[in-house]
Amino acid sequence: MPTPITTSNATACSLTVYSDGFALVKDTRKVSEICEDDTIHFTEVARRIEADSIIIEGMDVSELEYSFDLLDQQSLLEKYVGREVKVYGSLDRDGRLYTLLRPGNPLVLQDVETSEIVLDPRGEIRFPENPEGLHAKPTLVWKVAEKRDSEVCVSYLTDGVKWEADYVISLHGDKFDLSAWLTMTNASGVAYKDANLRLISGTLSKAGNENQKTGNQELSTKGGGKQSDSFSDFHTYTFPTPITLENRQQKLLRLLSSAGSQAQTIYEVNNQSSNPDIYIEFDNTEENGLGFPLPEGTFKMYRTNPVDGSAEFIGEDRIKHTEANKKVRLKSGEACDIKVESKESGKYKEGGYEYTEYQYKIVNTKGEPIEALIRQQVPGRLWTVDESSHEWEKKQNNILLPVNVAVDQEETVKFTIRHDRSARRTIGF
Repeated sequence: MPTPITTSNATACSLTVYSDGFALVKDTRKVSEICEDDTIHFTEVARRIEADSIIIEGMDVSELEYSFDLLDQQSLLEKYVGREVKVYGSLDRDGRLYTLLRPGNPLVLQDVETSEIVLDPRGEIRFPENPEGLHAKPTLVWKVAEKRDSEVCVSYLTDGVKWEADYVISLHGDKFDLSAWLTMTNASGVAYKDANLRLISGTLSKAGNENQKTGNQELSTKGGGKQSDSFSDFHTYTFPTPITLENRQQKLLRLLSSAGSQAQTIYEVNNQSSNPDIYIEFDNTEENGLGFPLPEGTFKMYRTNPVDGSAEFIGEDRIKHTEANKKVRLKSGEACDIKVESKESGKYKEGGYEYTEYQYKIVNTKGEPIEALIRQQVPGRLWTVDESSHEWEKKQNNILLPVNVAVDQEETVKFTIRHDRSARRTIGF
């Protein structure tokens, strides 16, 4: 008889989840007395297991198979083709023997006593035993070569387990409160009871999907005992207490929270703008009440209405993984009370230089003074600003010009870009 090792023998479970929809499961269970060449049924493993990823620790195995031929009506009928079954009518206590010829639609049986063929007989069909190879749940079956420990740990990869980070930011003037939640989804076909949860970040290569990444996420937080550390070139995040994640379940876990952090609202303009883009920016630093890595996820933004104090939704944006001490930049939408007109007002050459003149007009009807930021992209590398009506900054291939615009006023910004066309270019081979 096979020796079952069920979840009632479980002593530990750990779940390491990657953001692109798969997980590493480590399932440890007690082992009763077994001998060499015994057959083990390790029951209730994930239905979406990657069978070639299985590692068994605690005993040597000479033969291993993953059995996913599950016990249901059709499978049971198919296993009994050519074998005898009993059919019991509503008033028949002893039943009648039939040989099963066809497993369904219609069900075809032959009366053992009379050799008559019967289609879809009425009554209860009873099978003398569960045929070999059928299991109520997905099961690992192996033969024991040598038992070494009193426990066995089975590790495997499975699809169907994923996590996502979601953020809610509530703005009150130039201050904000932040909360972040981890959404766990389990569609792997099995539950994980009291599992130690770990999320792991980094870029992993999987055969057949070489360009797939795990999202390059690193998780951390303040307080709560949660840990973030490094392991073999990847970052891990471990929850302080075990979780239970049922099959076909979504569960939200608190990642982090902060209150009273400082944010800045920026109205950004470019030469394609008719209205500025609205950005919410804040420093992810300890001085600003934050200072922990933020995994890739979606920010939902709310702002307090000064009229009645209610929170109004003002947009959402998605961030990539953001390290501590970096700036977070979220796009909220477009400012309807600020109008922008821009044009290339002139172009000429002089000596070895080419000059391009730009003009921006910004009109503020918002009811309060604003600072707009002009971000003008400039092609090429050999350029500088020859003249400007406002202070400017060169940042990579952009010129940045902050512009203060009073209430119900129009501000005109003019600047000239000078390109050096005389430089000698050498192409190496």
